[in-house]
Amino acid sequence: MLMMLAFLVDQTQQLACQLFQAVLGKLGSKRNLWEQMRALFYAYKFDSMEDIFKAVFYGFKRKHLDILEYPPPS
Repeated sequence: MLMMLAFLVDQTQQLACQLFQAVLGKLGSKRNLWEQMRALFYAYKFDSMEDIFKAVFYGFKRKHLDILEYPPPS
């Protein structure tokens, strides 16, 4: 039941979100979109799906590497 609800919300968002539609139009297929999003998920932390869509649509620059643990464990 929860999977169907999640699918319904996702489909509604895809129909109503102009940014999503623009990104999909730019990349040409949902497969390309999901591959771009997956690559971003592996490398960056995002606060919202809107930020992910903007990064894919407009592009982005990596400013610097953030070290998560310092000093290294011994």
